[in-house]
Amino acid sequence: MRPIRSLLTRWRHYWLSRRLGSLGLYSRITRPEMIVGGERIFIGDRVRILPHARIECITGAPYNGTITIGEGTSAQLYFHCASAVSVTIGKRVLIAGRVYISDHDHAWPEGGSALVTAPVVVGDRCWLGEGCAILKGVTLGEGCVVGANAVVTRSAPPWSMLVGVPARIKARYDQPSGRWMPASEPEQLGG
Repeated sequence: MRPIRSLLTRWRHYWLSRRLGSLGLYSRITRPEMIVGGERIFIGDRVRILPHARIECITGAPYNGTITIGEGTSAQLYFHCASAVSVTIGKRVLIAGRVYISDHDHAWPEGGSALVTAPVVVGDRCWLGEGCAILKGVTLGEGCVVGANAVVTRSAPPWSMLVGVPARIKARYDQPSGRWMPASEPEQLGG
């Protein structure tokens, strides 16, 4: 049974590597729901994405989306990532189930089907909680923690804990003490 499983794993890796811009060593996307614009998707080594993921790059004038996922990152069930400009996810990022990351939204009602876009960057070693959303123009510094169901609409500095709708900084990680220090009042996020 093991040789057959190994052969199937190799076949899936080969099939995906032909559809994507790059697929790193030992990386695996298990039973994705949708992959669009695969030639603009770049996945590093040892990335693991569990079933039912939607990974979409919008291409065609004026959009030219790219998605880059760094090595050692893992995403749980129903991960959804969409790009019309650029989404960059760092190394060793932990992504819980039903997380949504997008660098665009619609210019509704005045713009019709036009998109409003701004790049998204998720720093190394971030932890994105169940059901959270990271929206256009957001940069999360290294080590940020985003709480379950939070909606992040603005950028946050490294080692921040974000919660709420819209998300605010609840705590910051203090490197010397090795502890999360609560913010006296939830801080507004940057632009």
